[in-house]
Amino acid sequence: MAIQIIHVSDIHFGSGESHGRLNPETGLNTRLEDFVAALTKVVDYSIEQNVDVFLFSGDAYKNASPEPIYQKLFALQLKRLSEAEIKTILVVGNHDQILRSTQSHSMSVFQSLQVPGVITIEKPMFEMIDTKNGAFQLIGLPHITRHNLMSMDKYAGFTAAQIDDVLVHHVTDLLRSNYQELDPTIPTVVTAHMSLDRALAGIEEELLIGYTLTFPSDMFIDKRVDYVAMGHIHKQQVIRGANPAIVYAGSLERVDFGEEKEDKGFIHVNLEREKTTFEFKSIGPRPFITIDVDVTKSVDPTAAIVKRVLSEIVKGCVLRVRYKINQDQVLNVDESAIYHASRECMSVRVQPDVVPEHSRGRLPSLTESSVTSPIRALETYLDEVAPDRKERLVDRAKEVMAQLNADLHKDHD
Repeated sequence: MAIQIIHVSDIHFGSGESHGRLNPETGLNTRLEDFVAALTKVVDYSIEQNVDVFLFSGDAYKNASPEPIYQKLFALQLKRLSEAEIKTILVVGNHDQILRSTQSHSMSVFQSLQVPGVITIEKPMFEMIDTKNGAFQLIGLPHITRHNLMSMDKYAGFTAAQIDDVLVHHVTDLLRSNYQELDPTIPTVVTAHMSLDRALAGIEEELLIGYTLTFPSDMFIDKRVDYVAMGHIHKQQVIRGANPAIVYAGSLERVDFGEEKEDKGFIHVNLEREKTTFEFKSIGPRPFITIDVDVTKSVDPTAAIVKRVLSEIVKGCVLRVRYKINQDQVLNVDESAIYHASRECMSVRVQPDVVPEHSRGRLPSLTESSVTSPIRALETYLDEVAPDRKERLVDRAKEVMAQLNADLHKDHD
């Protein structure tokens, strides 16, 4: 019988809260509530399906020093899994690590409390995991950085690029060593929190921390491995479909508009030796919608923007309205009307893109004959864009040109 595994990643409690607002009834940010609801859906599904393993491949919080409320909300879901006797595997990701420290991380508390059925991968490990539907072999890698090598005397003279190369070879050799110890009759899962060379990165603008080292996907390809559960990249994607399957679960909820078009969810894995299958399950993330509208030729720009908003918004969405407008039209836009039209959205950002008057293209009066003299060209231009300041600006331009001429003659002398 297949071993049922739920693969989920990059929950990031505390991220994206700028797109939410305070819920007066709970005291929580509404976007935090979305992230909690998403994780709750996954745990509900895991319990309803009576799965064997809940595998979280890293990044529980926005950073390694999460607020107590984030820890509490995450721990409540782990408690539910433990009570349902579902084994839980937690991989320490880059956002879970305290920078320049190997002594602690944001999930250390679960080790200290010795929560039943919870395994934390804070260093490379190889272990046999027993479940009610049989055993499987687990190879785990937390997020790996160059810091450990940089602190060693033998690498003191190495450049960062050289250290990265050593690190990639070290991890590849470690995996190959683990593969040699595998029982080829028992299914194997490898889990890691890292970027792979074949992965299409998402846009995680709000979450970037330090550098990102890219590892070769081929180091996970071995006939004895059945499923590779990846974390770190927010875009859900399949790097390899089988033998072994290499899959990024992606982030569980949208963090910013860079993920606007990406579905979010988790992976349900049916683990069997050489017959592993998997399926992506959407959690139905909150919609992020961007409306781009050009009102530079509109007689009533406010009405044009409002019309587009009313036709495209979805109730409860996170909305971004970007409108292009001429400089002399700016005062004709009533942004309060835009906000009113968007009142059923969770949050709204209105971003005008103002086109300066001087950038609207060449003035018809600036003909080839009128630009034979710089001063004449300037006068023609100022007639159009600043007639009231023309005289003063032309006088100033003449002074500058006179000084330039003087400097040029001085250089020749």
